[in-house]
Amino acid sequence: MKRITYYIFVFFTQLFAVIPFWALYGLSNMLYLLFYYIIPYRKRVIRQNINRSFPDLDQEGQEKIIKGFYRNLCDILVEWVKGQTISKKDLQERYVFVNPEVLNDLYSKGQDVLCVGSHYANWEWGIMAAPLQLSHKLFGIYTPMTNKLIDSYIRKNRKKSGSELVAKQDVRKVFNAKKDKPAAYFFGADQSPSNPKGSHWMEFLNQDTPCMKGPEFFARRYRLPVVYFDIQRLKRGYYTAKLKVIEDDSVNTVSGEITENYMHTLEQIILKKPEDYLWSHRRWKHSRDKEK
Repeated sequence: MKRITYYIFVFFTQLFAVIPFWALYGLSNMLYLLFYYIIPYRKRVIRQNINRSFPDLDQEGQEKIIKGFYRNLCDILVEWVKGQTISKKDLQERYVFVNPEVLNDLYSKGQDVLCVGSHYANWEWGIMAAPLQLSHKLFGIYTPMTNKLIDSYIRKNRKKSGSELVAKQDVRKVFNAKKDKPAAYFFGADQSPSNPKGSHWMEFLNQDTPCMKGPEFFARRYRLPVVYFDIQRLKRGYYTAKLKVIEDDSVNTVSGEITENYMHTLEQIILKKPEDYLWSHRRWKHSRDKEK
């Protein structure tokens, strides 16, 4: 069955390769109608997350965010498939790092860096576009897919643009491996941690929230500056990524400081444009009292 799924996936990636972007977003519009009106994809989870995050917002305001979320989700889905075959030229035109000097200055000093992002707007294209505009060797830390054939296909595609995906269980190996040039390690750490007991708890979007400590651990352990990737959609299919140093002296921080800086940075971005965040995950499924 997994092999059949793989062949179907490859078929659609090749089909999407020849579909122009205007038709791609026509498909996204149809998916929006399907997910919002006909098959309400995780609508209960989405509505609950938004209601708790914006308790002072009226029903009309919350519904506006929900509809915006579904449009964002559908665009991301078709762009993700398109991304498997997108050209380097299209990536450079459609995904622009507005201040690459933030990382490139560190590169010129021979400095490795830890980068953090989130499930906001189109984070997938960022991993592919970064090596085309930044000097560091980019390693994206990710959770492997259960279908190993599709997982291998995606990893090979990422390598074509110059980035390399590293399974989360192999993170220590890649940090300790010898490299021929400075590296940037990219973490997306805004989702619910698998081990809430070892998490850092804090207030995030009006809720008591367990946060992953992995990026902070590696930043402090390897004395790395921490840079946030702020991704914004300009219009359909066009994005900017602005780099922001959120910690330049990791070794002298206290436990939880880097994690809180990261989450507060993300929170301010979400508050400005909440519809582009990935609300469909069960971000707040854990309770601090239950984990004691």
